[in-house]
Amino acid sequence: LYQGKLIAENPYAYGNAWFVNELKTVATPDEAILEIANIDPKTTAVVNSEFDEVVTSKSFAKDSTATISMMSYEPNHLIYTSKTAKEQLAVFSEVYYEDGWNAYIDGKKVPHFRVNYILRGLIVPAGEATIEFKFEPASYSILNAISSIAFAIMMILLGFILYKEIKNKKVNA
Repeated sequence: LYQGKLIAENPYAYGNAWFVNELKTVATPDEAILEIANIDPKTTAVVNSEFDEVVTSKSFAKDSTATISMMSYEPNHLIYTSKTAKEQLAVFSEVYYEDGWNAYIDGKKVPHFRVNYILRGLIVPAGEATIEFKFEPASYSILNAISSIAFAIMMILLGFILYKEIKNKKVNA
């Protein structure tokens, strides 16, 4: 909307997240790209076989009452809420990055996976849930610990130097 008038509507925009009721598994990323041309992304997701352990033996039935909405967006922390009658497969309009991003449902870490070659997918349990994606790279935690230790060592050294200076002034006085 611009000044109360609809400028243009994109009929292909699905929003921040949506549920699909069909899953197609392919063997390679190339096959995933080719298969996308044969599906309706609003109802079907293409998953590479490398994620079989997460999606094996799963089937998803259409739940017309299911909802999923983005509640908060920060570059390193996304929050969604969902309400479903049955387990669902959610597709998130965010690029899938394997390293650093973790998914949580109601505070419990859960696996997420790549769908439609580039997007994020997540199996959402029945009921109401809070879904979070957090960017938590291991390198950040390691560097944060190293910098905290280095700061502590510097403070100890500074304290020692000040102690020596004060002691020397008292001796010379």
